[in-house]
Amino acid sequence: MKIYHAKIVTPFRIIENGTIEIEEDRIQRVYEGTPSEIEPSDIDAEGKWVLPGLVDSHSDAIEIELEPRPQSVFPMDISFYELEKKLVGEGITTIYHSLSLLEENAKKKTRQNDMVFEVIEKIKSFSYGRQLIRHKTHLRYEITNISAVLRVKEFIQQNKIDQLSFMDHSPGQGQFRDIEVHKLLLMQHRHLSEQEADELIDESRKHPKLDQAIIQELADLAHNYHIPIASHDDDSIEKLSVVQDWKASISEFPIELEVAKQAKRMGLHVVMGAPNALLGKSHSNNVSAMEAILHGAVDILCSDYYPSSLLHAAFKLKQQGLKMNEAVNMVSLNPATALNIHEEVGSLEEGKKADLLIVSEENQRPVLQTVMVDGQIVCQMNYLQPVKILH
Repeated sequence: MKIYHAKIVTPFRIIENGTIEIEEDRIQRVYEGTPSEIEPSDIDAEGKWVLPGLVDSHSDAIEIELEPRPQSVFPMDISFYELEKKLVGEGITTIYHSLSLLEENAKKKTRQNDMVFEVIEKIKSFSYGRQLIRHKTHLRYEITNISAVLRVKEFIQQNKIDQLSFMDHSPGQGQFRDIEVHKLLLMQHRHLSEQEADELIDESRKHPKLDQAIIQELADLAHNYHIPIASHDDDSIEKLSVVQDWKASISEFPIELEVAKQAKRMGLHVVMGAPNALLGKSHSNNVSAMEAILHGAVDILCSDYYPSSLLHAAFKLKQQGLKMNEAVNMVSLNPATALNIHEEVGSLEEGKKADLLIVSEENQRPVLQTVMVDGQIVCQMNYLQPVKILH
């Protein structure tokens, strides 16, 4: 198959009128101009953008799909396949399902130990069956969850985890360093009274945390199994030094601009949320992703809690003056590189998997039309023409 008359976004430049030749599941050639022969199965992109499939390094969407309301937990097979259809419709062709291993009896069932491990098992099982996109697992380990250590070790050794991050959501540091903002969020989102919020914060502060030696042991084990390690909500230069000892390669959601800059200088891949970039602010009153991007302190955008944000954020960055290929790299090649899958996916280059998107624009808004994975069209959206009003 050939895709021609395409505005192709490669890692280093835009090919204004290019062609991509695909054989089986791989990209064979990417070049400027049109093919000498056109077959009925070939696709005329009609000048639209052709981008690599999006690589989402951190998405909580599976939690919401499983438990859209408290205590309303849907079957995993329904949730998995229904979410997959939504993700492919957003242009995400490789997803790292982020599962928060919070505590034994977390309020959200999807964050309780037994359910998190069960979901990881299921995702791994589903990923070997019929699927639309590529599925990976990202275990977010809360370091106050002391009882889960042995099972985390087992899952690392059984290659059931594709990315591991360490989190500490204790009040007074990280994402919740501003206690008053944290309390307000608890009152708004959990509908707690001020007294209930204060009591929850006081209780959370008393939780014991994993000894640093145990965290280091887990990090070393993950590193030995070639699992990328991420820190989470880095809020100080001092914490980045600890992160280095973990052999972490990724810094997710640094809290302050100077911390993001230092993480970059230390060679870490800096991840920020695409929703933050789209909205122009953090919902937790932390550094603006757009500000950090304009300072050159961000490598990767992830969808975090809103899968639709990835594609839109890339086009917003283009509008802000970033080169299109650089903006697209932030949602494709850069996360693939950070997660060590860049030799297979993440960019439109010869020899790589034929994961790609055909996207038009309406008033600077991206309109996804075709999604291809492994050289097969897995999603096609044919928009109706505007209704003509008869006078």
